[in-house]
Amino acid sequence: YDPHGDPIPGPGGQFKHHAGQPLISMDLDTPLRIIHIEDEPEEIYAQLVAENLTPGMFARLAENSPQRVRFWIGDEEHILAPIVAANISVVPVPEQQIEQVQLGIPLNDLNPGQSSQVVALSPRLRGADRRRIMDLGILPGTTIEVEMTSPSGDPTAYNVRGALIALRKEQARLIRVENPIQVS
Repeated sequence: YDPHGDPIPGPGGQFKHHAGQPLISMDLDTPLRIIHIEDEPEEIYAQLVAENLTPGMFARLAENSPQRVRFWIGDEEHILAPIVAANISVVPVPEQQIEQVQLGIPLNDLNPGQSSQVVALSPRLRGADRRRIMDLGILPGTTIEVEMTSPSGDPTAYNVRGALIALRKEQARLIRVENPIQVS
C-alpha cells in the first residue's frame, strides 16, 4: 500500500483492495483504525493533510450528523464536514489493539529532571521530520533526559545520547516514552 493506503499492484498486476468503510458509516464509540485516506479531490485531501491524518492511526467516532463528524485520535479531537470525513476509510479493531499501541506517554509530558526511554515514534511523524528525529538518535530504546524548558515554555532541551537538542512541543508529542524516572 502507498502512504495514502491505496493498493500497489504486485509483480503480476494483481492487487488487494483495502476492506475499509467510510468513517461516516461506522457506529459511534467503536474502536477504529484508519486504513485509507482518499487523495482526490485535491481540496478535500488538503483538509485531511492539514488535520495530520494518516493510515495506521486509531480513532473513535463521537458524533455523526449532517452538519459535522467529530472523532478522537488519542487525546486530539477532530471535527470535519461529512463530505470530507467520507474520504477516510476505517476498519473496526479490538480495544486491546489500541491499548497496545497507546503504551507510554508523549515525550512533552516529561518535566525537567526526568528521564525516560523511547518506546515508539508516531506514524504521524513522516518524511523529513521523521528523518530529522531519527538522525538525532531518537529511536526506540534511546534514553532521553529533560534538561530544561525555555522561559516561554517552548522549546524544551533534551539530552539525547550525550547531545543537547531542542524540540518544540508539537515535535515532542509525536515521540512516545515509558513512564519517567526522576534523575535529579
